[in-house]
Amino acid sequence: MQLLKKQEKSLKKVVLFGSRAKGNYKYNSDIDLGILCDKKYKGTIAEELDELVGVYSLDIVFLDSINEEIKLQIEKYGIEIYDNLDIC
Repeated sequence: MQLLKKQEKSLKKVVLFGSRAKGNYKYNSDIDLGILCDKKYKGTIAEELDELVGVYSLDIVFLDSINEEIKLQIEKYGIEIYDNLDIC
């Protein structure tokens, strides 16, 4: 968690999607997260989030490099859980 706090400015957005966002998940469903962050911190942030979820399976996609199918799913069902984008 300390690493995430240090990387806070580079972490721009986190969106929950998939079965957990839709509400039709099972006890063993993975956690799907879409992340927008500075490129150089992608690995660090992904590792830290993976450690945070413990026994749950985590599937991370980066919002700046997703395919159209996942993008549409996130737009339709995604739940924004963190937003640090600068709004001017």
